[in-house]
Amino acid sequence: MTRVTMDTSSFSSFTPRELQTDRPPREPAPPTPFISFIKPQGQLWNYNRHKTHEDQPGNIPKAFLDAMSVREKVYVEEQGVALENEFDSDDHRSCHWVIYASVLTTILPAILDPRTGKLVRPRVTRTTSLPIGTLRLVPFPHSAHPRDGGIYLNGLLTNVGDPVRPRSSETVQALQPQEIQGGNRRNSLYIRDFPTTFHNGQEPYVKLGRLAVLKEYRNKGIAGQLVRAAITWMQTNYTIFNPSPSVLGFDRLGMDVTGQLPKWRGLFCIHAQEEAVKVWERYGFKVDEKMGKWWEEGIPHVGMWLRVPVGKGGHTVA
Repeated sequence: MTRVTMDTSSFSSFTPRELQTDRPPREPAPPTPFISFIKPQGQLWNYNRHKTHEDQPGNIPKAFLDAMSVREKVYVEEQGVALENEFDSDDHRSCHWVIYASVLTTILPAILDPRTGKLVRPRVTRTTSLPIGTLRLVPFPHSAHPRDGGIYLNGLLTNVGDPVRPRSSETVQALQPQEIQGGNRRNSLYIRDFPTTFHNGQEPYVKLGRLAVLKEYRNKGIAGQLVRAAITWMQTNYTIFNPSPSVLGFDRLGMDVTGQLPKWRGLFCIHAQEEAVKVWERYGFKVDEKMGKWWEEGIPHVGMWLRVPVGKGGHTVA
């Protein structure tokens, strides 16, 4: 969005001293960044992952295109991730947050009378909302935890035959071929994964990821604002992804399965880039040693977890 304004503050800000020194009009204070929330979008099915955000169908939500503009800058241009692997099958079912900065640009400068210092024409400015950061939240169910030592491209394990450090006998089930359908790991509400340091292999969890901030805006608390927004939203809407017996048809069969359906109880997971571990630790996440290390798009990753209280009350991150 773009807003064009005339800076009329100059009319009341001149003093005799300012007239003598031709001091320019005062710069307005920069507006506080604001965050846009994007709920899961069915329209993303026709997103073309082989093209940039600027060359997508007209029905793709503008806010999602803004999110992709940041992801392309950070992951594709900076980190060398292939463009076609940046958008994935989780995007359409995920919640996304995009944070914007208001960028003030002078279109026409103020003009002062050279003899009197009197304002002849006020400055004309344009305020543009620039997407500077994004984060997504993927609801359960999820595919199996990544394989320790695994090398993944576009979500697919590429070194199936290579020897890797074993975890336990329970790992075998998570890596069985039946978990692969159509070249993708299958998601199921009832999948039993291998247990890790912080996950018992069964409890539903939500996954944060695709955290990206433009280089010029890093180390300014932008990432923290996004993480706080996602955690707070999930705490407030903690039942939103829990499956409904009526939607699944159990009520029509006269079956009471309420106590058997998975429910989210405050568990977050991230697949963190190894170099970003300290960033996530600031928000309370802890490295899961039993998950080991794997590579996604050539970048080493580790698993990290955070548990927060659900319902009323909040979790504060620094």
